[in-house]
Formats: sequence, structure tokens, C-alpha cells
Amino acid sequence: MTKLPDNDTLRRFFREGMSDKEIARAFGCSVQAVNLRFTQMGLERKPFANTAAAILEAAWPRDEFERSRFSRFNRVRDLSSFIRSRLGDPTLTAKQLQRAERFAAHLELNDLILTLDWDEENPWVFMPRESKDGRLVIRWPEGRELPKGPHLEAISLPPSESDAG
Repeated sequence: MTKLPDNDTLRRFFREGMSDKEIARAFGCSVQAVNLRFTQMGLERKPFANTAAAILEAAWPRDEFERSRFSRFNRVRDLSSFIRSRLGDPTLTAKQLQRAERFAAHLELNDLILTLDWDEENPWVFMPRESKDGRLVIRWPEGRELPKGPHLEAISLPPSESDAG
């Protein structure tokens, strides 16, 4: 049986949206071994809420930023609802779905992106979208690895009608 990779590699696979089954297959171990290791790392699979938190953790790690001090603000609640809706979370309430839709519409209509600006009283700040932002809803920090697959889609606006044509 192949040994699982180090925690940083496993955390990256988690952020990229790989399932426990895919990881187990890649390393020749059981799904239970992968799940146990994630649990030991504190990465429980509450699939949607934890995945949204893991995506934000990849952008702004708790040990470097005091992101949790600012989780009470509506903008981050809207962002979290948006991410969970893009991931397909069936447990979202009608209010959370409305938050997600309103958040996306505001960004799209005003060509904005959400970022953290520590100089502000409420550091979750809407900024003008730049070409480097693409369809992302948050300004991804430079030097941080951008998620892939479903996690990247979760922090991206859905394709617009103009993208299709």
C-alpha cells in the first residue's frame, strides 16, 4: 500500500476539490485512510461550508490573517453563500440563495471584485475589476496558488451571455 502524501499536499488536493476516493485511488490506499487523515488535519467533509472555508483559507490563511475577526460582515457572508451556491449546496436557505444571487449581480453589474484591505474598518472591500481578475469574485492574492477545478468555478462568476456568443 502506498503512503499518503504530506499534509500540505493533501490540503492542496482538498482545496482543489479532489474526492477522498480519487485521492485514495491515486495513492493506493483506502478511502477511510484518506478520510481519517483529513479528520486529523481538521478538514472535515461538511462538503459545502468547509469547502468554502478551505477556499478562503487558501487565499488568506488564518495564521497570517485575522480573517475570522471579520466573518460577521455581510460581504463575507454573501461571498460564502455565493461559493456554496456555486458548489451546488442543497442545504442553502432561501435567504442564503438570495444573498448569493444579489452578490453576483452586484459584482457583475458594477464590474467589481471583493478583496481584503486591512486599512479599512470593514476590510471586505469592493474594488474595480481588473483584467487579471478574469471572472473571479475575489481578488486572488499574488503568490498564492489559485484553486483548480470545481473550487476555481466556485469563486468565479457564471459565464455571462456575452461569453457564450
